[in-house]
Amino acid sequence: MDEQQSTEQTRPTDKEKHRKKALKEAEQKIEELNGQIETLSRDLEDKTKELAESKDRYLRLAAEFDNYRKRQDKEIGQIVEYAGEDVLRNILPVLDDLERSIKTKTENMTVQTVQDGLELIYKKFLKILSDLGVQTIDSLNQPFNPDIHHAVMAREEKDAEPDMVIDEFEKGYNFKQRVLRYAKVVVSK
Repeated sequence: MDEQQSTEQTRPTDKEKHRKKALKEAEQKIEELNGQIETLSRDLEDKTKELAESKDRYLRLAAEFDNYRKRQDKEIGQIVEYAGEDVLRNILPVLDDLERSIKTKTENMTVQTVQDGLELIYKKFLKILSDLGVQTIDSLNQPFNPDIHHAVMAREEKDAEPDMVIDEFEKGYNFKQRVLRYAKVVVSK
């Protein structure tokens, strides 16, 4: 019996074999999980770096856009503020002509020379407006068009067809493709 007891003691029991096997499997699983943890840690570190870089790029882009928007606002403000500068610069020669005509001595002037001078100034002013994109609206003897005409009066005219412009109180003007001022007209009945 003593021999049997000693062999039993030296021979591992099934429980011990099972425990050793389970311990070995657990150690392998722990090793496998540690490897996965290391991989995940590296991945997390890489993703954290990528996120920081993306955040930095985003902040730089946001700052660039903000600076761009501020520059645009400033430029638009200047454009609005000085938009009429070219128009005024072009009109100044007309003002100069008017000043010269006022300063001219009237002793030798006739009504015709004054009228001729005013007509020259008028033509010069029309040329300036034309260069700026302002065109007169031809209204006389044209069919009435509410898109460009403002009828201030209607009257019967025996030689005119109905709804024709027969007189013009104020000329109308277009600026490029827009009506700047409607022509004030008299329309035939």
